[in-house]
Amino acid sequence: MSAHSYRETLKHRGLQPFLWTQFLGAFNDNFFKFVVTMVAVHTAVNEAASGRNVSLVGIVFVAPFLLFSGYAGQLADAFSKRTVLVVTKSLEIVATGLSLFAFASGRLELLYAVLFLIAVQATFFSPAKYGILPEMLPERDLSRANGVLEMSTFVAIVAGGAVATVVFEAWHDRLWLVGVTVVAIALVGFASSFGIPRVPAAAPATRIRVNPWSDIALGVKDLLRDRVLLLTVLGLSYFWFLGGLLQSLMVLFGSEVLRLSDTWIGPLTASAAIGIGIGSLAAGRLSGDKVELGLAPIGAIGMGVFAIALSRCGHSFLLAATVLTLRQKRRPAGAEISRGKTPHSNDSASACSATAGTAGRVRCERECTASRRDTC
Repeated sequence: MSAHSYRETLKHRGLQPFLWTQFLGAFNDNFFKFVVTMVAVHTAVNEAASGRNVSLVGIVFVAPFLLFSGYAGQLADAFSKRTVLVVTKSLEIVATGLSLFAFASGRLELLYAVLFLIAVQATFFSPAKYGILPEMLPERDLSRANGVLEMSTFVAIVAGGAVATVVFEAWHDRLWLVGVTVVAIALVGFASSFGIPRVPAAAPATRIRVNPWSDIALGVKDLLRDRVLLLTVLGLSYFWFLGGLLQSLMVLFGSEVLRLSDTWIGPLTASAAIGIGIGSLAAGRLSGDKVELGLAPIGAIGMGVFAIALSRCGHSFLLAATVLTLRQKRRPAGAEISRGKTPHSNDSASACSATAGTAGRVRCERECTASRRDTC
């Protein structure tokens, strides 16, 4: 039996403010993204245009991760990760503030632009978020901390989408209220970030390279020398590919296949959050005081099997929600990245993972666009 518990892990100084900071950020990003998705769907002139708009939302959101992850990893090396987290949260306030003007204008193009800026902020937040854990905690607590981190992050992602569908139906004629909401959440997240403990820079002598791909190339070389870390990044990329595919299709699956109203699309996506929570906590508990990667293949197989099962659930909301819950069981791969041999390797692996995962998500958006007419 594990010598420590989740309760003891959460008592570490600064861990709870950190978890709240990233939860609010992930929730806000995806809440705004889903509202923009609903706007894109409802302003489309036909189903084909609706599919193109949804895919464009996804591409706008993930493109910054592909373009700027190299820079984000370098900054997480060169400066204190706490500083990076606090500064990026302040940028979130600026980006969400611009959404007030975008909603007031009613122009979808401006909403795309604000969504891109929010995603840029999230890109620079991500490597510091994953890299700071081993600088805050002893290794024996990493699996449990990563279990809570993964659970809170992905619950926030799915919950943000679920709440957005309900809010959109209530405020579709007063979307400026959505802008006020995302600004308020950004302010709370920024205040919470000041509770994150101070940590020294991992590599203060790091020079920021103009070419961000050079850092990704160095990270890939490091991964090729570490088979376990390489497989971990591939596993995370697989997860992000299927997760991106699911998130891109969920609004259309609910509205055009299950024929649900906007209100019921929210609970459908929320069912995935339940599975994420159960799977993440279970993985952390089963791993105990070590990083147990043997759970990863089980989770990967389960995701694939239930993804196939979801395709057979177009006639039943209850069955689709159940399969979504089962599909989202999570594996502790993030903990392996967190415990990299050096803080620099943590940030490089996180940046490479973000880039590889984003490439998969962009690919999935292109495939969704190409096949929309057949699948919907």
